[in-house]
Amino acid sequence: MNLIKQYVKEYKNTYIQSVLLAVLGVVSGLAAYIVLAKMIVGLIGKNTEFGFYLQYGLMVLAAMVLKEIFAAASTSISHQATFYSLKKIRGEISKKLFRMPLGKVMNISSGKLKNIIVDQVDSMETTLAHIIPEMTANIIGPILLLIYMFILDWRLALVSLIPLVIGMFCMKSVMASYGKKYQQSVEINQKMNNAVVEYIGGIEVIKMFNQSETSYQKYSEAVHENAAFYYHWMKETMIGVSAYRKISPMSLLTILPLGVYFYLNGSLTIATFITIIVLSFGTVENILTATNYMDDLSRIGTITKEIGLILDAPDLEHGKGNVSLSGSDIELKNVDFSYTEDKKVLEGVSLTIGENQVTAFVGPSGGGKSTITKLIAGFWNADAGEVIIGGKNIKEIPLEQLSETISYVSQDNYLFDMSVRENIRIGKPSASDKEVEEMAKLSGCDEFIRGLSAGYDTIVGEGGGHLSGGEKQRISIARAMLKNAPIVILDEATSYMDTENESIVQEAISNLVKGKTLILIAHRLRTVVNADKIFVVENGKIESCGKHEELLEKSNVYSSLWKAAVKEERYDYSV
Repeated sequence: MNLIKQYVKEYKNTYIQSVLLAVLGVVSGLAAYIVLAKMIVGLIGKNTEFGFYLQYGLMVLAAMVLKEIFAAASTSISHQATFYSLKKIRGEISKKLFRMPLGKVMNISSGKLKNIIVDQVDSMETTLAHIIPEMTANIIGPILLLIYMFILDWRLALVSLIPLVIGMFCMKSVMASYGKKYQQSVEINQKMNNAVVEYIGGIEVIKMFNQSETSYQKYSEAVHENAAFYYHWMKETMIGVSAYRKISPMSLLTILPLGVYFYLNGSLTIATFITIIVLSFGTVENILTATNYMDDLSRIGTITKEIGLILDAPDLEHGKGNVSLSGSDIELKNVDFSYTEDKKVLEGVSLTIGENQVTAFVGPSGGGKSTITKLIAGFWNADAGEVIIGGKNIKEIPLEQLSETISYVSQDNYLFDMSVRENIRIGKPSASDKEVEEMAKLSGCDEFIRGLSAGYDTIVGEGGGHLSGGEKQRISIARAMLKNAPIVILDEATSYMDTENESIVQEAISNLVKGKTLILIAHRLRTVVNADKIFVVENGKIESCGKHEELLEKSNVYSSLWKAAVKEERYDYSV
């Protein structure tokens, strides 16, 4: 609920205006009942004056017109404030994801993220845009009307509430379990979203291995489980909800017999009797409208809790104001890191990466190579020790400044569903078309881009699905080079390329990174033989470091990797 309060407070004046207009709308509608009651009393009193009914008829019309005008104005204002609030909430979530450790983000499934950012934030629209003005107005209006009814005759006013109380008692059991049920519905819905996302995302593998029946069954079961849950939930609540909606408006069952009794014994006038009967319809109608929002109030705690999973998550530790970096050299001091509590991925790692040098990390898979570079890039905070860039602990460097300092290209860089040109331009949003194309030429991918159906304006599809793995990598490299950061990290960035294209891109990279600190991770050792320094990483520790020739002599791990590479790739690696 604190999330709701935060954004309501931010747009407090707007919501106050909306509530006031909504109250005026409800009061206008209730005024029509009062005027209508006077007309009915006139009919019973055999008033045959046409002007009387014309005057009161116009008053009813005016009241109903005012009701709609005030309601429309209130809804318009509240929705404007609400959509600004929802936009801001989504913006805060997006910013938060950028500030969170990458591991925390990756641990949240795509389906759950979609459910929170799209569905759960959307579901707040009813609460912010309708409950605040409309529920408030539909409570205040009937209270004012009840006060008027109590002034007319407190006895009938009191008994008119009996059906409403009975109806609410019928709803008690429904509302008591609503919060728990809604939480379950969110979990089941997220499970279904995850199954849908997994099925669509893995459709290539499903087809390749003929697993459509098994995979579809998982997706189908999730959908049926979701539908079955809602069916049984609605079935459980049907009697209570139906009883509430049928019994609550039956105020005539209590007003009529007692009203007739009071009228016959002379303690109630016919005018008051008729007026209270007419007003009771307006009272119950507005109260029912207000209680329609009770389920939204009951589930808002779950909604804000889900959104809070992201907004309240701890941030990466980084400074606030830009710091002055003395170059782009990098140092790790006794760094420990683990993804889970039970297993360390890095232990006591210390190393130095020289400014404007080419440094490579090699070693067996799972040894910790990529983890080291991701700690340098600021995707995670080290559990212990220090990561230092340009003489500053990485925790002192603001995340935005760190992002500007480092370009990171992995083997699975994501391309957005837009043109090749715009995907490259992400590296430098202010770049002109000419700059984008020039960088593509320098990065060795201009030729293949011009060969696409629409050249630089070719839409690459979601995740770059219209391109090959090698083509996506080359565009990702051009994007990183356009960024022109002083530190460039290439994590298996050419793994999907054939030998010919890899050689072209490697040569292009060599020219583009002159004067920069370049960090390479490679399984193809031939790509790093000329590095200024090579670190051999094994089991989360630095097994050895040096140049290629040195490591062949002193590192058994490197020597074994080299022999395996020579045998596998069948190249002449004489040095």
